[in-house]
Amino acid sequence: MLSNNSTHSVCLLISGAGASAMFWTNEFCETLVNAGYSVIRFDHRDQGLSDAVDWEKNPYTIEDLANDVINILDAYGIHQAHIVGHSMGGMIAQWIAYTYPQRIHSYTSISIATCGTTGQPSKEIMDILMQNKPTQHFDHDLSGFMRSWKVLNGTYEVDEELAKKYTKDLYVRSKHPVGVAWHHIWCQKNYIDLSDKIKQITVPGLFIHGEVDPLIPVHAAIETQKIAPHSTMLIIPGMGHMIFNRTLEDVICKALIDQFI
Repeated sequence: MLSNNSTHSVCLLISGAGASAMFWTNEFCETLVNAGYSVIRFDHRDQGLSDAVDWEKNPYTIEDLANDVINILDAYGIHQAHIVGHSMGGMIAQWIAYTYPQRIHSYTSISIATCGTTGQPSKEIMDILMQNKPTQHFDHDLSGFMRSWKVLNGTYEVDEELAKKYTKDLYVRSKHPVGVAWHHIWCQKNYIDLSDKIKQITVPGLFIHGEVDPLIPVHAAIETQKIAPHSTMLIIPGMGHMIFNRTLEDVICKALIDQFI
């Protein structure tokens, strides 16, 4: 969603593990465009319309996924952009801020912590998530996904139309089977604690986290933000790990626009 006005700042959105480009809804992107920003969203390797990778022959890392982002900017001839990432995408955003500071205006890290002890989700949460076993048939699988989304959305009510549309995209706009994104999980293995890197970041950063995130506790995100120079923290009451709610999207968009300005 690139504006025809080449003078506009660019915002590049990075989805999390197993998430498609459409995690960032049209409405979310349009809000940023209406504020004067060109927007890029894309599918990771092994996701959506991007190619599959033979993991045994070509395993990849968070650093490789960060390089994918830089290659996208290069392909569009964009020297600098605002980088926004959710969950694993937030980890990628942090890595880019450390490795390629000259290529970004700012970075935003949403629903992720990469410093100290993050802890583990409760057994109750994991039991619900693990009950979701996709069969590759959308109509059959939808109820399992909706249970997961409701658990992960915090106390914000899930916008069912939004969540269903995103879930269907995983089935109809994709080259890959729907299921646990093991390649994305494995590629994060050696990047759980980026403390030494984060302390050296020189560009402005924004950390956004849900106060009731059931996967990554808010205290871990606060611990990460505290060691990141030139950064601010926004804790959103009622927000969980996901953002399947239009009001919540607007809150996050406003925070991003304020950060960019």
